[in-house]
Amino acid sequence: ITKKLGMLNIFKRHPKKNNIPGRKKVPTFKQNLQACRFVDAGKQLITREDRLFELKQDGIGSKRKLVEEEEDSEARLAKDYEDWLESVMQTLENSLDLQSPEEQEVLKEAVRAILQEEEQDMHWEGFQEKEHPPWRPRRCKQNHKALLQRLVQRRMKEAQLDSSIEIHSSLQQLIICKAKRMKEDLLKVATWVSSCYPEQENVCQFYATLYHKTFSTRLREAAKYTLCDEDCVLLLQWVNQDYPKEVSRCLHKILDREETAWKEGELPQLRDQVYCCDQAIDVIQCAQKVLGDETKAQTITCQMRHFLTDYKAFHAKVMKSKQTNTEAVLMVNFSCLIQCRDYFTKKAHLFPEDVKTDCLSLLATMIKGSHHHFTSNMLKELKDLYMKVGSSEWLKDSEGVCEELLTKLDRHIQKFNNLDKMCCQELLGGMHKKFLAEYVRKMMKQKIKLSNKTQQQMAASSLCINSERIHTYFTAAGSNMDWLKDILPNLAGLLKLQDPNTIKLELASLMKLYPDLSERHISAWLRLKGNLSPSDLKKILESITCSQDQLRDTQDSLQFGKSFFSIVRVK
Repeated sequence: ITKKLGMLNIFKRHPKKNNIPGRKKVPTFKQNLQACRFVDAGKQLITREDRLFELKQDGIGSKRKLVEEEEDSEARLAKDYEDWLESVMQTLENSLDLQSPEEQEVLKEAVRAILQEEEQDMHWEGFQEKEHPPWRPRRCKQNHKALLQRLVQRRMKEAQLDSSIEIHSSLQQLIICKAKRMKEDLLKVATWVSSCYPEQENVCQFYATLYHKTFSTRLREAAKYTLCDEDCVLLLQWVNQDYPKEVSRCLHKILDREETAWKEGELPQLRDQVYCCDQAIDVIQCAQKVLGDETKAQTITCQMRHFLTDYKAFHAKVMKSKQTNTEAVLMVNFSCLIQCRDYFTKKAHLFPEDVKTDCLSLLATMIKGSHHHFTSNMLKELKDLYMKVGSSEWLKDSEGVCEELLTKLDRHIQKFNNLDKMCCQELLGGMHKKFLAEYVRKMMKQKIKLSNKTQQQMAASSLCINSERIHTYFTAAGSNMDWLKDILPNLAGLLKLQDPNTIKLELASLMKLYPDLSERHISAWLRLKGNLSPSDLKKILESITCSQDQLRDTQDSLQFGKSFFSIVRVK
């Protein structure tokens, strides 16, 4: 730095302080600036501006002489800040020309100084205009980002082609020289520059975004002109194979659009009385169009993993919210998730194994979350009526209790009429299983005792009738869980049996059908039989222990979709 700066008498009130024998002399602002100690120099400027603003606020400037001194001080402060900022920005502008550890340390100083200024700006946030210095906020960080953007644009514009490379067209020259400059510069960022910034600044990603935008803009400009076949092939090959960051941009643009619409309270569109899931279509078409040659697909499909990670965060925010459009947004997103899952399953060969596994796992988590949201709301709606199941009232009029449940349930699930058939089938299937599981759980709470054979047979008959009505309702609504129709009749069969040995045999059969039927479930159900002695119950439970050990392997490999008793919580 060759520019001469005026000496600043910032220690005017204590002229003798630095002359005390043995005390180390504090460097002046000019000395700190010349030594590239930008942080210390910046601190001195902040101290001076705080003192100057304090004087102004106290009204000391009412006297003409002090007013002139303050005006001179403000002018000097502005000039010193201008010199400081010029030195800092010049250092940042040379970020990609670092050649030594010493230069790297200077860049670190410049970055820390910018962040220090940003903290000072934040200190004055929330104050009214008259309550903060007129020169704040200085917006150094914003200016820093703008400078780096100009730096990248300039370097890409000045990129020169290696004379040793044979070129066939101006487009080839454009792509080769720009791509080479981008590669070299990003390598410098990763090797030299990134360590000069705090990790949270994510400077590598910032530079990569700048280079991507600059390069893609230049390619779009080139594509506007009439190109020969060879250049068209070259451009398409570069975009689709050599430089696939465009996929990520497309996907996140889709997600941003959906999040904005949700926040603004918009309802999903209906098409033929069905929620249309444009985001799923957009994601799939984006992938299909950019993939082009399926043999090269795995080079870019990894972007879907990052997209779904962000999608999961958005999905979680929607589920926690209480906006009026939350239910509708979750329904249309449920449709999106189902379509995406099916796409990943059918097009598995397009994805690396780890990417496919991660994506399907993310989708499964979101789908499960949607199921839980809708089924939880269903159970809350029916909570009061469920209290009657397995009670003396149920024993007197089980059909009436079942009718009440289904009538109220019908009002609740009318909102799902706008889901497409495939999604409605999956959602209603989950609700079918949860509805039945809660019904069984309430029966197992043992609010009644069936003390004789007659009562047990009547209860078993009621369970079979209720099972038929529940199954008919859900299958008509869209559920395809046909295997659930046998749950209540099989349990009812246990109530009708009187001989303990026969009960043991029946349980052995049921445990093969339902490997997640535990001892706790069996004990809770059999305790409904008031005429079963404690000793007989103990023998029955002891006999099933051996059967459980034999079936453990089967239970471990049981698919979630075919399990039932694992979601029936009993004490």
